[in-house]
Amino acid sequence: MVETRNGVENIPPARETHGLVGHERAEREVLEALRTRRFAHAWLLSGPQGVGKASFAYRVARFVLAGRDPFGRAEGASSLEIPANDPASRRIAASAHPDLFLLERTIGSTGKLRTEIAVEDARRATSFLQSTSGEGGWKVLIVDAADELNRSAANALLKIIEEPPGRALALLVAHVPARLPATILSRCRRLRFDPLTPAEIVEIITHLPGNEASEKTIAEAALLAEGSVQRTLLFLESRAVEFARLTREALEAPPRARDAAALKLASRLVTRDADASFGIVFDTIFDWLRERATRQAADLDQRAEDTARLWGEIEARKREADTYNLDKRALLLTSLKGVAELAP
Repeated sequence: MVETRNGVENIPPARETHGLVGHERAEREVLEALRTRRFAHAWLLSGPQGVGKASFAYRVARFVLAGRDPFGRAEGASSLEIPANDPASRRIAASAHPDLFLLERTIGSTGKLRTEIAVEDARRATSFLQSTSGEGGWKVLIVDAADELNRSAANALLKIIEEPPGRALALLVAHVPARLPATILSRCRRLRFDPLTPAEIVEIITHLPGNEASEKTIAEAALLAEGSVQRTLLFLESRAVEFARLTREALEAPPRARDAAALKLASRLVTRDADASFGIVFDTIFDWLRERATRQAADLDQRAEDTARLWGEIEARKREADTYNLDKRALLLTSLKGVAELAP
């Protein structure tokens, strides 16, 4: 299994994360489902990127795989916590547990990370769930992220969700669940993960190995990051806050000033910290489009569809740019032009 690529060097992989901050409601729901033996075979963990969905998926996986009877264990448990020194925890942390499969984007024939989860990988995942457990207990599949499945991969996964084998569990992490086929959505029990509060983010980051930022600095970055630990860590980069501000200025500039604002922002992407800043810039663009689409949808504004379509197009172009190392400056200018052409 390949470690999830989140672009943040000093945050531990989800498979090694044991603490739980801010998602106690989701934990109670899973525990209650286990205690009452109404435990769904497929769960959709949805919410903004970087709030801890994948870490929670591994938390559930450890609980289910630490022995053969998760139902009995849940009856006396106050949480899903399994100690880091438990054999199941150690094997999961080492990506070596025979009954856990991580389905994610993989390296393609070109040597680059694919832009989508490929159908051949989805078929490997379904074969894994259909096989016999290596330890005589459950088998667990984590999909990170399910909204990166291509159409064929989604169809392959749907077959195993429609007719799941006994003692098989699928945990689907989704940042934008609306991109998943309705047939998959309808067969999953949904767990919603809300953005973390600045105080919760401060608690998480202050305990990360190697953190040198003050609580005040972390809190300021957390306010900009809108509940995401991953984005907060990126904002703590030396110039991230400046790039977020310049991006907002370019998006909201009046017509006469748009070109100048866009060029000012693009010119900064030639600096030595361009890769980290590029991620912040596009995260800010996606947030702006999401906010716009949400407002328009709430007002029953038909322009919401155009906003959502542009959002998806820019995200697809960004994935290609990341994969094939395309011109970031040109991509940014094209994206800002698309935003400017949206009906006001």
